[in-house]
Amino acid sequence: MGQTSVVFLDAIKRVEAASLDLMGLISAADALSAAGDVELSLVLYKYWLLANPNHPLRHVPAFNCGSILLTRGDLQGAKDMLERAVAATPDFYPARLNLASTLERLGTSDLAVAELQQVADLLSAITQTNIATKIHALKNMARIQRQTEAAAAERALRQAVEIDPTQRELVQHLVNIRQGLCIWPALEPVGTLGIGDILQRMAPLSMSSLVDDPVLQLATAWTYSNQMIHAGAICRTLGQWLPPETPTRSKIKIGYLSSDFCGHAVGYLICDIFEFHNRDRFEITVFNLSERTNDPIQMKIMAGVDGWVDIRGVSDKDAAALINGRGIDILLDMNGHTNYQRPRLLAMKPAPIIANWLGYPGTMGSEAHQYIIADEFIIPQSHERYYSEKVVRLPCYQPNGKLYEVPALASSRADLGLPETGVVFCCFNGAVKVTEPVFSRWMVILSSVPGSVLWLRGAGNDAERQLRNEAVRRGVAPERLVFLPFRSNTEYLGCHRYADVFLDTFPYGAHTTASDALRMAIPIVTLAGIGFASRVCGSLSQATGMRDLVCDTPEKYVALAIELGNNHEKREKIKERLKQSLPGSTLFDAKKLVHHLEALFEQMWLDFCDGSTHQPVSPDLATIFAMRTDTATVGGDVSGFMSLDAYERRERFRSEYGSI
Repeated sequence: MGQTSVVFLDAIKRVEAASLDLMGLISAADALSAAGDVELSLVLYKYWLLANPNHPLRHVPAFNCGSILLTRGDLQGAKDMLERAVAATPDFYPARLNLASTLERLGTSDLAVAELQQVADLLSAITQTNIATKIHALKNMARIQRQTEAAAAERALRQAVEIDPTQRELVQHLVNIRQGLCIWPALEPVGTLGIGDILQRMAPLSMSSLVDDPVLQLATAWTYSNQMIHAGAICRTLGQWLPPETPTRSKIKIGYLSSDFCGHAVGYLICDIFEFHNRDRFEITVFNLSERTNDPIQMKIMAGVDGWVDIRGVSDKDAAALINGRGIDILLDMNGHTNYQRPRLLAMKPAPIIANWLGYPGTMGSEAHQYIIADEFIIPQSHERYYSEKVVRLPCYQPNGKLYEVPALASSRADLGLPETGVVFCCFNGAVKVTEPVFSRWMVILSSVPGSVLWLRGAGNDAERQLRNEAVRRGVAPERLVFLPFRSNTEYLGCHRYADVFLDTFPYGAHTTASDALRMAIPIVTLAGIGFASRVCGSLSQATGMRDLVCDTPEKYVALAIELGNNHEKREKIKERLKQSLPGSTLFDAKKLVHHLEALFEQMWLDFCDGSTHQPVSPDLATIFAMRTDTATVGGDVSGFMSLDAYERRERFRSEYGSI
């Protein structure tokens, strides 16, 4: 008889003899689990509960049993056991939290939220443990409700920030959800936090959506990068990267690092570039940060590279070792400050050269990233000082898949909620990019183009209701805002056939949605600002011969949109000119882009070999934040426009006098 069988049978006999107390039960169950006999552990817990139905601490074995079942994926069994634990002791919060998780995974999100609300309501005593548990419950409520009840999620996060304003993550989520709900101003005092305090706690991506201030974006990115890196103990580097004795290398090994090698915006953009790499000179490996989807885009990318390495569940240290073990010379970070980012992995410098490209529209503010790939329009030479990386450039920053014929939709205008006649302005950017200054100008445009509508990407009931209410406040009938529900990528592209003019957002403009519109020969009216995110759309328009639709003031933006809306002949001529320019445009020439990209790789390698690789230097964070929080955020409306000349004058003045 095996040792575990002896332990199990002995424990069962003691249960029958009523001599196995709670500590003995847990000890025996733990021993069985540690030996790999989890099933016996579960049987023991259930047998003990059957024999002790009224034990005052019966919630403990019920909780333990339910938690094991949850881990094993037996959701119904876990639910039954955790409900027993809660029924026995309603204020046993760990059981309620695990029950909420089980209910969510069973698809009953409303019941999960109700359970979490119970935890939040029950925790009235102000103790460190209760505070931490309540915040945990509120965060999970917000996460669950975000997609279906965003307004409730916003209230939960606000309460969490009021309880503990020191947690940057809570503040970042609160700002982001307010942006997605189009609650203006997105920044407002919360509890003890003023607007300036919130500004200093914001994530770089949210900052890019609110402020066209590249100096502040640099300071935010640098602060955020260091916070993320130092949040846990890491090995700073796998070794000192010293230049080789000779730059001669038969093949330069390139690594692409991203979570979006699938049917994601980035996946659609890059899926065609791999076939054009010169395999005699470059070896291409993909490091995948997300779960396998095996969708057509992912399969196409996998077929086009020399190596594919999944590192989603791999620790930062082990992932760095994998990249290093592949001998990668140049690693392209295509996530940046977005979901699934791995800043601690990159801080270990798994490759001698790390470049920031495509995934995040701005500086990383990181000691690990030596290069940022852009173009002359997005980062003019006079803007380079706003980036921690060395700026290198392509003819056009954004890669794109080849042009192809998009099938016509079976739907009519009426099927899509559009009127049978009238100009259709569209913007399929996410609601998080829709700021109050942009929306107010959109309403001026609609008011000046009779019969026109604004076609927006579906944003969820709360955000759509909010935007319609904002339209009414500006004198525009709510039905003139039409929302497009989720469509497959092909259907979504086909919908553009019913649009006349794309109206860009500011300061975070259209990126992939811009190339989608241009692909479908829809002209874009865009406002080019100063920062990276505000200039991408202008770059893409220029790359298709549409530079005349790129505006440099809000007044010109509004005037051009109104003119195109009211002048059918001019609008159609521009659409035809765009259609004719697409086949020979830089934007859709993947082969040309790869040729220039490889030239950048060659130069990066030569820089490393001669010891001239760029080393990022920390900006003056204290001064930057002091100036911005005092002057740039009055009232919380921070998305106003400033011309490049005015911005340069202000920065020179600040540099000389230390204030404005």
